[in-house]
Amino acid sequence: MITKERVLKFITDYFIIFGILMFGTVLFTPDTNINKQYIQLAMTFAWVGDLPSLVFWSRKELTESQQRLRMLLHFVLLETAVLLFATYAKIVSGFPAYVGFALQIGVIYLLVRLVAYRNDVSTATRINEKLKDFNRSDE
Repeated sequence: MITKERVLKFITDYFIIFGILMFGTVLFTPDTNINKQYIQLAMTFAWVGDLPSLVFWSRKELTESQQRLRMLLHFVLLETAVLLFATYAKIVSGFPAYVGFALQIGVIYLLVRLVAYRNDVSTATRINEKLKDFNRSDE
């Protein structure tokens, strides 16, 4: 079953990935010509990169060990999907290019996880503050 929260998470992660791709392009390769075709390619990469997150969707609450196992599976699927798409788009060829691209995917993965973690901490902090306020007003 697809819930509103899952769809919103999928969309949010898509835009985080796309934003990091564009920011990384501007920061690390400033000479890149960012035109319509490049933006469409980055959008497609963000979609391909977000698609493996479907592995986290479950009808029941996942245990911590299940979550970690799915995170590992997600990373492997992500690397595979993005590298296959990069091969199809003829962006990489040759072993050194694949290794470099795989490392870039890993860095972006860590950045996306960091941004998502910070967002989760912020949300948890707001919820805890509201609960404290609620408990104070209840007394």
